[in-house]
Amino acid sequence: MNNNNYNHKELAQDLLELGKFYFLNEKYDEAIKVLQKAQKFNPFCADIYYHLGLVYEAKNNLHNAKVMYLKATEVDSQFTLAQEHLDKLVGK
Repeated sequence: MNNNNYNHKELAQDLLELGKFYFLNEKYDEAIKVLQKAQKFNPFCADIYYHLGLVYEAKNNLHNAKVMYLKATEVDSQFTLAQEHLDKLVGK
């Protein structure tokens, strides 16, 4: 395994945790910044897109929330939480 990839995934995971912390403390803009940075380090992590969706939904930015939930389900078709949020936003 390429050590550089491992470091990027680990860094993305740390940033994801920080983003969750900011989200829980209602620091949405900070959450978006660190989650977008996490996304750059690991663009194949559905959890990052899901949490970006949660933040955008909390900010009432429903268009971006839908885009992020959709991306999460594209990366991981079994991500039922993301699918449930997406279904709720599109009115299913």
